[in-house]
Order: sequence, then structure tokens, then C-alpha cells
Amino acid sequence: MLTRRHFQTLAAAACGVTASGLASAADTPFDGIWTGLLSAGAVRLTLRLEIRGQTVTLISVDQGNARIPATSVDIEDEHIKLSFKSIKASFSGALTSERHIDGTFTQGAPLPLRFTKGDKAEALPPPVVAPLTREVLNDKRLAAYTPGMVAAWASGFASDVLADGARSSGDEISVQPQDQWHWGSITKSMTATLCGRLIDKGVLSWSTTVGDVLGKPDGRVPEPFRQASLLHLLSHKAGLQANLDLMNFVFFTRDALTDPREERLKWALTALKQKPVGPLGAQHLYSNNGYIIAGAMLEVLTNKPWEALIEAEVFTPLGLKSAGFGAPGHFRQSDQPLGHLVQGHNRKPVEAGPGVSNDNPVALGPAGRVHMSAPDMLLYLQAHLNQPSGFLKAETWDTLHKAHFGDSYALGWVIRDDGTLWHNGSNMMWYGEVLIDQRNKTVACVCANDAAPDTQLAVSGLLASANAAAVSSKGDG
Repeated sequence: MLTRRHFQTLAAAACGVTASGLASAADTPFDGIWTGLLSAGAVRLTLRLEIRGQTVTLISVDQGNARIPATSVDIEDEHIKLSFKSIKASFSGALTSERHIDGTFTQGAPLPLRFTKGDKAEALPPPVVAPLTREVLNDKRLAAYTPGMVAAWASGFASDVLADGARSSGDEISVQPQDQWHWGSITKSMTATLCGRLIDKGVLSWSTTVGDVLGKPDGRVPEPFRQASLLHLLSHKAGLQANLDLMNFVFFTRDALTDPREERLKWALTALKQKPVGPLGAQHLYSNNGYIIAGAMLEVLTNKPWEALIEAEVFTPLGLKSAGFGAPGHFRQSDQPLGHLVQGHNRKPVEAGPGVSNDNPVALGPAGRVHMSAPDMLLYLQAHLNQPSGFLKAETWDTLHKAHFGDSYALGWVIRDDGTLWHNGSNMMWYGEVLIDQRNKTVACVCANDAAPDTQLAVSGLLASANAAAVSSKGDG
């Protein structure tokens, strides 16, 4: 899957770039304005091509009409190949009718893209999705050079968990259905769920502000963030930077801490001193900082670490016995899958255990450090699907699944155009996606132990296949 960072790269590279014409040539069948919709998971961009002979400009409509000139143009009969060096992207396609150019846009990962003549985008027909089988999983994993993958689905009382590949590229011990996987930012919805539990208990409210909780002593929270509410933080609408700068990372440990509260509060206060990206509530900027600050607020209010709180309030009540924090497994053992660094088609395993940079700093826990097995992830997703009243009040479930600021982001969930709830997660050594399909009453999850672009694309495809299998199981019954 093409992730947000790829789209941000496109926008950043385009800043300050002006259209510079290549040598003109005779008119071609491609001359004119073409508009396409690039879709990757929950992220969508409208792209436009201006073609005049051999002069081609790509326009990112949703990113300020940023203009990116093609650095190479190859048009032959009904085929066109374009490259855009400044954003490390390319497009290869063909005229399939007078109105359509169908092809592939590649920027890290290849994605299908249809350009339609004129200024209105028209999406490609929905792909035919093969339901998940062992063969489908194996084929996708091998094509992506991924060491190991797990894919799972549940529909009512029916479910299936398929694991394929190896725990490590170094020893080839097979992954198992009960193995633990790192789910990265899928942790965010769990932190929001924890907030819901504590709100139902009267510990705080959705309108509790950063200044209310972290503002003592006076002046510790800068004015731009004092009125940022819990709802702002969990919706990525607090005006916070996405992360701390890399220079700050060296001051935070990655090894397990008995009590991480001091480090988490330090991270939160450092993030609050960064320059706002915009006024409160005005801009959606996906921010790990917001969830870390929310976690620090819960810790101050309860005098308990976030880890203890989420275990007591979410993992234990939902029966998520495999849930834990950081990279799964033990030092110098192959008892769980290992995360992998990407080196071309090679994958380098990263050991579990202390003293190894195998995950983000512990302070980042509320934003993305949970691991658990796929069966337990299905239990978690089914709780959000079935919304048991004994776990959360009905209005609290509604609040978790609702976008509150006019966009498509709820509290730890992306609301897709079809109404499904989706999220992905990665610490750059793992990659996972989850899906809740309320209309069909199904849930699905997929995870891999590397995060290469091809792996991300494979995980996205397998998630659709897993949900297709869940939906088809209802007919089989």
C-alpha cells in the first residue's frame, strides 16, 4: 500500500517546483487534460495530467495544485511512460478508449490509476478480490519477498487464521497461527478505547483539556495547546507536530521500563513546546504526539502507567491474553516472529530483547507499541463490531467510531467511503492492517514482519481477500 509518507513526499518534493516545458512535438492522442483518482487504503489523491506533445505536467489537485514536470516522456502509439524525478515516481499506461488512460502509478509501491479525459476523475472498476486461501496468502507473501505473514477473519462464530512463511529470514522456523505480531499504530484505537472506559467511569471527559491536566505548574503547557481537548488529540486536530525531531529520540529508551510515566510526560511536554502546525481544530495532521499526550494525561489523572491501565481496562476484560508491548519474543530465541529491515529484496531480522533498536521508544506506547496474536486481534475487532454494553456505553462506542471534525478520521479509525473502519500500523520493521465491516458484520486483520512497499501492498490486498472470505462464509452457512 502507498502510505501517507509517500503522499507527503510527493507534496514536499513538489513545493517550489515550476512547470518547465520539454521539447514540443506533434500532437498525440494523449494531448489535453486528464484527471485520475489515486487510492491507497484510506488515502486518496486527485491527480491531473496536462499533456501537450512531449511536455507533460502532473498536478496534485488536493495538495495545493502542486505542479510536477515530467523529466522523461515516452509516447508511442497508444502507450505512454512518464517519470517524475523530483518525487521519485513514474506512470506507465495505455489508451483503452478515447476517454481513458489505464495504467500504473509507482512511487515506492505500484498502484492502479485511471486517467479520464477532462477535469473529473473516474475510479477504476472495483477489482475482483479472491477470497483468502493458503495459496493466495503464500503467493502474495512470496511475490513481496516477505519472511512471514498472518491473515485472519471472523464472521459471527466462524473464523479462520492462516499463517505462512518464517519467523525470521535467518532460521526459517515457520510462523504459527498463535504467534504474536507487532501492530504499530493500530494501538491508537486501543488508547482511544481506554479513554472511553475511563470516561464511562468519570475519570475525565472528551472535553478535558491538556491545560486542565498537564498545565500545573502554570505555564508548563504553552498557550496554543492549553485548550486542546482529548477529542482534539485523538482526532489529530490539536495542531501538534507529527513527532519529535530525530535528535530528541536519543534521549528516550527503547528498553522496557518498570514505570514509563516520567519518560512519557517528558515526551509530552517536549511535544507541546514545538511550533503548532496551525490553529486548534483547523488542520488534520496525523500525530503520534497527540496520542502520547493523551496517554500522559491518563497517567496523571489515575497515577498509573498507560501500560497498566490498558491491560486492566482493555486487554483483560476483552480476553486478549497475548497482548503486550514492544517487539514480541525473547532475546536470542525464535519463539515469536522477528521484525525485519528491508535491503532491496533481502530482509535482515532484528533481534528481540534489551539493548536492540527493534521498536520505537517506550514513551510512544499509546501511539503504537502493542503486540498480540491474530486471534486476539480478531477478538478486539469483534468488540468494536458488536459493541457490548457491558464494556462501554452505547454513546461511548458511537463517539469512538465517529469523525468529529468534518473529515474521515474517527478516534483511532479511518472511516472509508464504504463505511468500513480501517487502520494500519508500522514501526518500519512490521506492517499490519485491520478492518471492521459493519454492513456485512465481519472483521479482518493482516500483518507481516517487514514493512517494504511491496509488503504493504500485499497486506492491503490480503486484507480485502480476508474480508471477502468472511463475507462468503455467511453464504456458506
